[in-house]
Amino acid sequence: MRKHLLLAVLISLINPLLGTASLQTGAGVISKTQGSSVTGTLTTAEAQADFDLMRKALEEAHSGLYRFSTKAEMDRAFDAQRAKLSRPMTKPEFFVVVAETLARIKCGHTGATPDSETQTAVSNAPRFPLRVLIEGRRLMVLFNDTPDDRTIRPGMEILEINGRKPGDIISRILPAMPADGDIETGKRAIIQRNFGRHYWLLVEPASEFTVKARDAAGKTVTTKLAGVKDADRVKNQNPVNAEAKANIDKLEWSLENVSLRFLKDPEVAQIRIGSFGGRDYPQWIENTFKTLREKGTKVLIIDLRGNGGGADMYGAMLVSYLTDRPFRYFDHINVKTISPSFKEHSDWRVEREGQLRTDMAPNPAGGYLVTAKLHPGVAEQPPGKYPFPGKVFVLIDGGSFSTTADFCAVTHHLKRATFIGEETGGGYYGNNSGMQTILTLPNSKARVRVPMYEYWNAVPGYDGKRRGTRPDHLVETKAANLLRGVDEQLELALKLADPGVNQGKK
Repeated sequence: MRKHLLLAVLISLINPLLGTASLQTGAGVISKTQGSSVTGTLTTAEAQADFDLMRKALEEAHSGLYRFSTKAEMDRAFDAQRAKLSRPMTKPEFFVVVAETLARIKCGHTGATPDSETQTAVSNAPRFPLRVLIEGRRLMVLFNDTPDDRTIRPGMEILEINGRKPGDIISRILPAMPADGDIETGKRAIIQRNFGRHYWLLVEPASEFTVKARDAAGKTVTTKLAGVKDADRVKNQNPVNAEAKANIDKLEWSLENVSLRFLKDPEVAQIRIGSFGGRDYPQWIENTFKTLREKGTKVLIIDLRGNGGGADMYGAMLVSYLTDRPFRYFDHINVKTISPSFKEHSDWRVEREGQLRTDMAPNPAGGYLVTAKLHPGVAEQPPGKYPFPGKVFVLIDGGSFSTTADFCAVTHHLKRATFIGEETGGGYYGNNSGMQTILTLPNSKARVRVPMYEYWNAVPGYDGKRRGTRPDHLVETKAANLLRGVDEQLELALKLADPGVNQGKK
């Protein structure tokens, strides 16, 4: 598996939290950053005008605005958030209100980017120097990114950060994280990828941290650690991480986005898809499944952990190679408007409207329906050229999002795979994404991403309308296993495939 994709949490040093849906914050937290590092104040009227424009744009163009939150719930959220704009405030303070509001939509694709000054302040701040994995409400140390502290080691459990219990910290951050519906695995994946940033934004903008931690033997230690900037985090090579890094490196078998290997040649193969992208993907898929047929492979393990999505039809293409019959991928795609009134404040291209009018059909319920001419995913899909008839196991986790979640849902519906790991971070019935417009609020300069396609997967009958694809075998990722170089999800897939496979692999 690719450690920078499947185990992205382990090496995500400078992921751009700002500018993604993952920056959703609690009220009043960023206000602590006022001072020389953050400038720019909005009058009450300016803040209210920006908020009203955002609400108007969301209500007008966000096709999935009421998918997981009812109109009454969103109306209350809009009103409550706007009521906070009763005084002049800094741009970061205003951005908190924006972020909180977007989180109420419960759409993992709806996000915002603050103004450039706020982004710079966050990026330049020295932040919590440990990378962590969340296990329930526990924080486990994966790496110590200080230059030379050896008190806190990989595998230790964090008991306190500046006097705060991990459960309290996570409880403060978790409800503010966006996700499709009621899915929590995706929220945890977002938090642990950028824990230092979330702590700085949501808990306190501290530059020093008193950390209390406990090792596996039960010994407790307390130490004070200086915060680490992104640039220094990359440079630091703390020897305390050496053993953990070496063990995790054992899990890395390819640096390519798409890869094939045989765990027991030719009977058992594993493919790893880091993201559904790349010009070579269609040819790679065809060549890979041709190889599996020629070799007579009986078991296929598809590793989609940490795969955040990509091209819609690439997901449909992978499904096509798991069935010998035509199938439906998307049931339908709704669109509210094709000529938004707020286009002067957005990146909307007016020239696209003519094509949209031609290629969309009126929706009897209001708005439009995307036709197969505009998106082939709503048409019936043919089977692939070399469909795989054997056993299929799919490895999933909270980082399996968007197109990956669509693939998982359709494959699950077709009963073509056994799923191992954690619930996908993306919704089973679809998501809000595709065509989108970026709204720039004129006073604060915050940018809001408004997804305009409301996708509905062709997967009737599932009991989790607000959930993702849930695994047949729940195997949560544990720090202890990762740091020993053990892939528990893959090992279970091999065991289920054939009790003798593990011995053959060794």
